Amino acid sequence: MELSSSGTDWRRAACLKEDPELFFPIGKTGPAILQAEEAKAICRGCEIRTQCLAWALEGKYDYGIWGGLDEDERRTLRRKQGRARDMGKVGLNL
Repeated sequence: MELSSSGTDWRRAACLKEDPELFFPIGKTGPAILQAEEAKAICRGCEIRTQCLAWALEGKYDYGIWGGLDEDERRTLRRKQGRARDMGKVGLNL
């Protein structure tokens, strides 16, 4: 999957009028889980979700909800993308 954030009109972001702190839950338990799910729900309805995720991956943002994924989910995606690239370099197209 090719992701790119270039040329994105960020004014169309669903999160634009939301409290930015919603997208940066503190912790991984209790209220933080509910907060992260609320942020991800907003992302699911966003027309520029893919570009937002690309922005976070390109910039290696380590914290917060970006493009509907938290830091652990983005880290997993980066690893999968890296493995897919590495396999392609040695001719293993899985």
